[in-house]
Amino acid sequence: MPSPRTSPSGLRNTVDFLLFERLNALGWSMPMPVFRVFCFTGTALTVPVLLAAALLGARLLHRTIELPGLVLVGGFLLANLYTGGVYLLREAFSRRRHSVSGSPNEHFFRALDIRARDVFLVYCAARIVHFHAALFTVDAAFLCVFRESLAGPLTPGLICVPLVLCALTLAVSARLAARADSTAAAAGPGVHATVALVVFATGLATGAVLDAPGAAGTAGARGRGGVGSGTGTGTGAGTGLVELLALGVTVACATLTAAALLSCMRDCRRLDGSAFAIRPSGRSAIVPAMAFRPARLPLLPVVHRHFTSSRTYPMIRRAYAALLTAVLLLAGVHASGSGLLPLPAGAERLVMRTAVALGFVLLLGCVELVLATSGPTALGPQFRSAWENLLSHRHVAVSATLYCTAHAVLLAAGVAAAAGLVSGAVLWQLPFLGLGVMSASLIAESLASAPRQLVDGTSAPGVFVACVSIGLALPALVGSTAQPLSLRLLTAFYSVCLFGGAITCIGRRIRTLPLRSAT
Repeated sequence: MPSPRTSPSGLRNTVDFLLFERLNALGWSMPMPVFRVFCFTGTALTVPVLLAAALLGARLLHRTIELPGLVLVGGFLLANLYTGGVYLLREAFSRRRHSVSGSPNEHFFRALDIRARDVFLVYCAARIVHFHAALFTVDAAFLCVFRESLAGPLTPGLICVPLVLCALTLAVSARLAARADSTAAAAGPGVHATVALVVFATGLATGAVLDAPGAAGTAGARGRGGVGSGTGTGTGAGTGLVELLALGVTVACATLTAAALLSCMRDCRRLDGSAFAIRPSGRSAIVPAMAFRPARLPLLPVVHRHFTSSRTYPMIRRAYAALLTAVLLLAGVHASGSGLLPLPAGAERLVMRTAVALGFVLLLGCVELVLATSGPTALGPQFRSAWENLLSHRHVAVSATLYCTAHAVLLAAGVAAAAGLVSGAVLWQLPFLGLGVMSASLIAESLASAPRQLVDGTSAPGVFVACVSIGLALPALVGSTAQPLSLRLLTAFYSVCLFGGAITCIGRRIRTLPLRSAT
């Protein structure tokens, strides 16, 4: 008789459990076999339906607008890198990174002796492959319709782009799944100051080194009197250089894909012998203290301690570290006086839109991580208990809203600082975008009549919460990219109104919504 650890029934049980979670989240009254057939049929029909729609859209674009090959290549790469990059960031910095390691159902999987590899294949690998199969389908339709304009040495490299993104996402997800929950001890302020100094010095050196060839070229041109020669051979070598560059990009993509797949397979083998074994916790008992403790908001330090002791806090801390590193590096390049930064005035508009888009994506991940452990649903029993112990419901609501929005505002300010060093413009609207996005999510979660709370006490956003939060945050996103100053000022006022609305909604939820927690 086969062992349960090697029986394929473990994989089937994992699939059934995932389908049950989705059915429970949708709230449908449907038998499990019918829902299983419904999901598998929908998944199988995704590729042909998407292929037909992509072919239709690409043919309409081909007949409507005549685009040169360089524009098509740039659009193809931009769409793939943006879509695949955002999906990779979501896998790495959202709740999805806890699908295996740190899963709220870890005790359940351990009781059933389900392997961690089965959970990874069902919860992570299948989702990643399905998404990138859809992306590859759209890319195939695009390359098929525009094959005359894109024919040449660049075609194999373009085909490898979605494959590289899929392999990298699988490798990152497998590495996160194979990691233990223990984390290293926090470094002291001396280490942080040393790292910051090294990063700033690196920026200074980078600016000086990159500016040296330009300065030397300018001096040489002045010494020669501006005489140009050899222009006739440049055109002849252009084609060979493009072919060599295309071959190098293709080989690099293939090598990167193979390395990522090997890393994913190695981590899967590590997961193969793991059935969610009990590991000692490596978390330190000391949590970071707040820099200030307002007397009128006594619940603010409580929310801070709860968040810093949760498993989502290290991801927010890494986001802060990454932004601080980028700001210090750009500040070093800017301070070197090399002339590389800020960019010319014509690039200011592009940098602003890119910063707003990247900031919005980062804020969505921040919202999910912060509210998962410190939102109105996760801390609803604590908020209600504080109110029943004669603490003002408005003080409780202000504490929760202020703490959550502070994270979003700080992250948005970091993006604004980095973008400001690149473009030379002050993107003051980005902190207000962070305020609006977090406040919109707090309003949506507070208005949910039956919020979802997982077995470990964290919350998971439902369809209603996601739709309402995105709908409320869209005006702030659109207004942040507006050119007239009056529209950006109106957007800032709208974000402040959302902040006040979040306080009101959380206070109302504390007083009126009945508790559904077992505690």
